[in-house]
Amino acid sequence: MRAVIFGVDGLTFRVLHPLIERGDLPNFRRLKQDGCEAVLESKYPPLTPAAWMSLATGLKPAGHGVYDFWEFEEQPWSGGTCKARVLTRRKGGRAIWNILSELGKRVLVINVPLTYPPDPVNGIMVSGYMTPSRGDFTYPAAFKEELYRAVPDYQIDLEKEDIFSVESSGKPERLIEATLYMTRRRIELTNYMLKEKPWDFCFVAFVGADRLQHPLWEEISSLNAKAVEYFRVLDHGLGLILDQLTPDDTLFVVSDHGFQAASRTFEINEYLYSKKLLALGAGLQRSRERSKRLSDLKHIIAQMGLLPLGRLVKRRLQADNLTGQFEDVAQPISTDIDWENTTAYVPSHSSFPGGYADVFLHDNLDAEQLHELCEDLKSLVDPLSGKPLIDALYTTEAFGEGPYAPRERHLLLLPTDGITFRMSLGNTRLWDNARLRHDLNKRCGVHHKDGVLYAYGGGVKKGFAAPRAEIYDVVPTVLHSMGLPVDQGFDGRVLDELFVEREVTPGATQSRQNLVQQKLKRLLTMQADGHFTVIGAE
Repeated sequence: MRAVIFGVDGLTFRVLHPLIERGDLPNFRRLKQDGCEAVLESKYPPLTPAAWMSLATGLKPAGHGVYDFWEFEEQPWSGGTCKARVLTRRKGGRAIWNILSELGKRVLVINVPLTYPPDPVNGIMVSGYMTPSRGDFTYPAAFKEELYRAVPDYQIDLEKEDIFSVESSGKPERLIEATLYMTRRRIELTNYMLKEKPWDFCFVAFVGADRLQHPLWEEISSLNAKAVEYFRVLDHGLGLILDQLTPDDTLFVVSDHGFQAASRTFEINEYLYSKKLLALGAGLQRSRERSKRLSDLKHIIAQMGLLPLGRLVKRRLQADNLTGQFEDVAQPISTDIDWENTTAYVPSHSSFPGGYADVFLHDNLDAEQLHELCEDLKSLVDPLSGKPLIDALYTTEAFGEGPYAPRERHLLLLPTDGITFRMSLGNTRLWDNARLRHDLNKRCGVHHKDGVLYAYGGGVKKGFAAPRAEIYDVVPTVLHSMGLPVDQGFDGRVLDELFVEREVTPGATQSRQNLVQQKLKRLLTMQADGHFTVIGAE
């Protein structure tokens, strides 16, 4: 029994269902009619790095060590420099391809994010998103040459100029064409590997939906023909995989998170500053004052109905270096903060596209103060729409238990639908419209906790609308579908409700025992001195 995980970054039923109903996606329709469909929740947090690693390991962040694109080298309050470095792979935990390799299963892993450098597996791995532009991104290393012979113009991800082309030009054509080209090459490589290489398990990931939906949510959600061409190409790739499955094989379509439109933003760091929980160094304080003047001017212009003029004013102020340094969407806010007087702050700009906020908390913030902060956040209401700011609020325990649990306390905030967070300073009104920089009439696309799960194939129920599942459930469920033991201490569970009941025979029990014995033989080898050495440990 073989299995395929077909992963799509940012896939959402908000787009899939209308396209299925319109007849654009026959292969996704096939999964819906002849398999199981469920919402796959991603909450802790709904962000690409953490979510993909949870999909791959069945663990929460405390088990695999990935919370964001960034890792802080020291605690902010330790007196150090609080430097941040980019993560390109998980820090710990075994991924499903490691588990299957130890069991002797042959695996193909294609472009899963945060897999650089690639793991040594019983098969082939091609690293995915966050892989440096140079370096050996395949295992074995020799496969790189074969890859480029099979697909000479293969891409791991889009070029930076393509990713930001809509923002720079205001036109979608370049981003759409680049995404389609990359995706077709990904499908070509996957099809080649499935046909030419022996395999028991394949995990392939596509990132195009996320790349398109952030700047082009309005076009995609309105089913603009050009904008949704990507999903038709994706459906074609799905069909090619379905054609290669036997009746005993299973296929799972998963997304690391969902997507939605954001109409409004809330300035979480300005809020913490107003509550005297965040204190600034002298340089950052001066930048905030400059940004406050700009924000006030922008608000006045907006009240007068002169937003186009406001954009011209903003560009002029930027040219005069009067807008501060709050437009950086990459480097975390980790310098020029008065740490002695700070008890809460949000360092990561990932919160805006991610649709969440991860608040770092100092130990000096006692239980009563934390309770007051939580209650105040839950009481906040958007003055324009009347919606509450907070949909769900979690403490550090939501990240799970494990060797990579956070050193500091956290408060994880998920906003109400249509709202996201900004980390800039200076907007004392706290609320603002979420609009694209190149077109103030269009809303931004941001992450949402509700992702996608389809299960299809041998032993899977047909036409079943399954209950909600969590991303940690995927690994144990896939192992179960392959008839393998599920005894790895996952944070997730086997989604038994997806499968038809199968009679357990003595032969099946013996088969399970044989698999366990095979695993033990692979994990342990006798050294000459009589000691045992564990093979394949992290």
